[in-house]
Amino acid sequence: MPRPAKKLSFDDVTALVAVLNTMSTQTKKAPLTKPQIAEATGLATPEVTAAYKTLLKKELAQQITAPADMPQKGVYLKTAAKGKAYVKAYDLLFA
Repeated sequence: MPRPAKKLSFDDVTALVAVLNTMSTQTKKAPLTKPQIAEATGLATPEVTAAYKTLLKKELAQQITAPADMPQKGVYLKTAAKGKAYVKAYDLLFA
């Protein structure tokens, strides 16, 4: 029997949007590392890790290869078009 999907709480959605917003500010520059995103959003590292997994699973972000001048270890994400629409909807609802 398949396991039912866990519904996201308001706090989870807020964390996802915070991570997406932080990632999108760096699209033209070098991507941010996970500690940099944790520092910029004020979220704990485990929350950022959970947000990364959720963003990838829901296809709101895409994993990219590490740039040459960045550490090769770690996960680098780029906001997908679906993620931009997600942020826009969140901003319209709660702004």
